[in-house]
Amino acid sequence: MHSQHIQRSYSFACLECGHGWEDTYDIDLTSDEHHRITAVYHLGGVSVPSPLQSPRCPACESRKIRIMRPGRVSTAQRYE
Repeated sequence: MHSQHIQRSYSFACLECGHGWEDTYDIDLTSDEHHRITAVYHLGGVSVPSPLQSPRCPACESRKIRIMRPGRVSTAQRYE
């Protein structure tokens, strides 16, 4: 069994209400003897579902979310 810890950041934009946010996730990756990979995501020390599967807007609960590379939201907010 092989284990690895990584961090990934994502930017999100709600296509319903326009809210944008960014989060950095701690991810524990484990591969078993059959090379199947399991990823466990943590945000603020709490285990959470993958942000890439059915994210919800924290402002309006919509699931119409665009996921972007990190830094996109903070860059757009500077021009508001």
